[in-house]
Amino acid sequence: MSTDDLISQLERWLAELSRKWERYFARDPQVPVPPEREREALNRRLRDISRQELHGAAAHFRLDQLLNRFTALNQHWMRQLRQREEAGGGLARPVPAAPAAGVANAPQTSSVSHVDADYRRLFAEYSAALQRTGRPGSVSFDRFRAALEQQRETVQAKGANVEGFEVQEENGQVRVRARVRRGRQG
Repeated sequence: MSTDDLISQLERWLAELSRKWERYFARDPQVPVPPEREREALNRRLRDISRQELHGAAAHFRLDQLLNRFTALNQHWMRQLRQREEAGGGLARPVPAAPAAGVANAPQTSSVSHVDADYRRLFAEYSAALQRTGRPGSVSFDRFRAALEQQRETVQAKGANVEGFEVQEENGQVRVRARVRRGRQG
């Protein structure tokens, strides 16, 4: 299969996935749960193709457009899903078959979303690291989460994909840094 054919196929998959998310948010009984498995499968395929050497500016351009469209739609879906969960208007997301966005698995409960559990695990690691360094933690979980979401949006606006976050201790300082992978440069 040529690169153009593969990109065309991925574009069709993204359009189909977008329709499934729309149907889920419209509470279509045929789509009772979020299409997380399909989203993660497309994410893996996009990650794989973005690591391949592409020939020609047109292929680079199409792939960059596809990656940007997927990132924007994915952010939109996650924001809508979070709003729906916070409003109590829907089911908590099921645990995806693979960890989302490269964040390590965290214990799951039916009342806590996968993303929320990942943020809580990171917050616990961050708080423990602050205690180890003798620095009191004064940030609330909500502010911690908002800061990470802002960091994700900032990094993605620069053309990189955030694969997850990690707590780092350096010279007595504790930081949470995004693990990023640069997109294709055309």
